[in-house]
Amino acid sequence: MQAYVGQVPDRTVADISPVYGDLRGLPPTLLVVGADDVLLEDNLAMAGRLSAAGNDVELRVYPESPHGFTGHPTALARTALAGVDAWLRDRLNGG
Repeated sequence: MQAYVGQVPDRTVADISPVYGDLRGLPPTLLVVGADDVLLEDNLAMAGRLSAAGNDVELRVYPESPHGFTGHPTALARTALAGVDAWLRDRLNGG
């Protein structure tokens, strides 16, 4: 956190951490995260907050996958990216 925002007195400002913002009325959201991602808990919290605010949110957690796993040349990354593509196509086609 220090590398991103430096010394700030309140890290719960929405510009620093969107999970603390007003999340009502947002478009459909797909969260893709690895089970071994250091930000897994943040993604779980964001999914819960988005859902509680009445948004359409889908959370996909991929097993044994680190942060940024979709950038790796693995079968699981290809599967996750194909899922993102399908999710986007479905939304863009009115699904």
